[in-house]
Amino acid sequence: MAKKRKIMSKLGDTPKSAPVEVVIEDVTNHPLCMHGPTLLFSSEKGRYFACSSCRNKKDCTVHISEEDWLKENVKKRNEKYYSLIPTINKNQAWNNFAEVRSRPVSDRAYCNTCQELYIVSKTKKHGKDHRVITPLMDEQLKQPSSWLPLLENDAVEAQYLFTKKSAGTVLGILKNNSIRNILCIGTPTVHEAAQAHPDFNSILLDYDKRYHVFHPPDKYIWYNMFNNYMFNANDDEKLLKKFFKKSRDGGICVVVDPPFGGRVEPLAKTLRELTDMYNKICEKDDTLLPVLWAFPYFSEPYITNMLPEIIMHDYQVEYENHKKFQTKTKTGRKYGSPVRFYTNLPLITIDLSNDKNYKFCDKCKYWVSVTNNHCNKCKECTSKNGMTYRHCNICKRCVKPTFFHCQQCERCCQEKEHVCGVEVTSQSCYNCNEKGHKKTQCPQLQEKVKKRRKQA
Repeated sequence: MAKKRKIMSKLGDTPKSAPVEVVIEDVTNHPLCMHGPTLLFSSEKGRYFACSSCRNKKDCTVHISEEDWLKENVKKRNEKYYSLIPTINKNQAWNNFAEVRSRPVSDRAYCNTCQELYIVSKTKKHGKDHRVITPLMDEQLKQPSSWLPLLENDAVEAQYLFTKKSAGTVLGILKNNSIRNILCIGTPTVHEAAQAHPDFNSILLDYDKRYHVFHPPDKYIWYNMFNNYMFNANDDEKLLKKFFKKSRDGGICVVVDPPFGGRVEPLAKTLRELTDMYNKICEKDDTLLPVLWAFPYFSEPYITNMLPEIIMHDYQVEYENHKKFQTKTKTGRKYGSPVRFYTNLPLITIDLSNDKNYKFCDKCKYWVSVTNNHCNKCKECTSKNGMTYRHCNICKRCVKPTFFHCQQCERCCQEKEHVCGVEVTSQSCYNCNEKGHKKTQCPQLQEKVKKRRKQA
């Protein structure tokens, strides 16, 4: 039951026809904004620094050309922003939590306006215009993500909840891999479920700083996943290193659930940096930390291109408070949730034997959706989006059932949208630069995925 407290990644200011690239480099000396170090973007208009987290410039106005940045007094400007970023006192908050928890249920309250947990009988500062939640049961204090109101700016912090089934699947996968330590990035309810389970130890890294009110100081870090930035700086970095050190012998996994508008490049860089930190502390080899990354199926080529160790599993991650990201409900998407788990764990360890919506493929050797049929010609279960794909002997690949092979265009096309004679070769693939296909259909990337699946 993982709740998303998320920040949306910036896509840039150029038109959609002009791709914006993220320049992957050390962000330590980048200009700061209220969300930590900015990222360097590159477009046909030039290179510029912009917020790592906010898609809309109205949410974060920082936009500095690379040329202007070189002329600025870097140190003076960043010192100003360091002073503007709010601070949190986790020790003080935890002492307050203990005091509130000691009171009767009716005397406990949380003000979402002030983002404060308090004792009703001791204060009158929270007026009628404040959003107050009271009484608070013990279970609510243990699981704040199940009742905390959504933040007002949903365009900046998209908030969705894993269903209990999806959260349980996460813990089941980790248990099957003998992993007991979980680095929960943007997954507060996975953290809550792990804290309630004696077999797991976890720490939450999340941008929603309201969580510091409910968790011990060593179990929460105020964090931006798009620039790997810890807002409490050295104190939280020491805390994370301590968690890594304790995790050395118990296995560890990163469970991350980014906003779906987020750029893959900075997220991949964050995973690499966390891996480097862990390997250095625990004296491990350079292999990527075990990862469970929830993201839409159509992002597969981008993720596997940046992180070839990771492959997509067919499990449909469901969300409690998202009408379309559910399975077999009146409001749900017809073919189920489009969100999948991307992982470098062995796919056979994702045991879905207790879920009637999945079956075991004897040829692929892992669980797939009941609608996903194995193609003997492609030598894999080919469906990506929940439909049952069919093989085109002319194109020599499986396609969606809504596609047909157009003899005139010599390719498979979407039946409802296709117009004969319209060329698709004007745009080059962003991966191999060849014309005639998009990056999502790049043969090079598809071949990498097939090899990785065979190895798994």
